[in-house]
Amino acid sequence: MTIEWIRFWIVALLTLFGVLTLFIAIFGTFRFKFALNRIHSAAMADTLALMAFAAALILARGASPVSLKLLLAVGMQWCTSPVSSHLLTKFEYMTDKALCRYCKLPDQAPEDTDTNSK
Repeated sequence: MTIEWIRFWIVALLTLFGVLTLFIAIFGTFRFKFALNRIHSAAMADTLALMAFAAALILARGASPVSLKLLLAVGMQWCTSPVSSHLLTKFEYMTDKALCRYCKLPDQAPEDTDTNSK
C-alpha cells in the first residue's frame, strides 16, 4: 500500500514537472521578441516535457510493451527536435535581413563560388 502511494506521488510530480515545463516554454515563446530565442525556448522544453510525461506514464503503467513504445517515442523526439530546430533557425537566418542587428553573424561566402566557370 505504501509503495503504491509513493509511486502515485512520483507520477504526480513528474506530470506536474512536465506541465510546468510546457507553461514556461509557452511563456518564453510569447515573451521573447527575437525569433531565434523563441525557437530555442520551444525546442528545449518540448523534449524535456515529453520525457517527464513518458517517465510518469511508464512508472504508472509498469513494464509493458507500452513502455517500450513510449521510450521509442521519446527517442524519436530526441533525434528529430534538434533537426527541426536547426532547419527553422536556418530559415530565419536566410530570410531575415535585419538579423545582424541582434547578433553577430559569420561572414557569408558569395553565392557564386564555382571556380571552374571562369
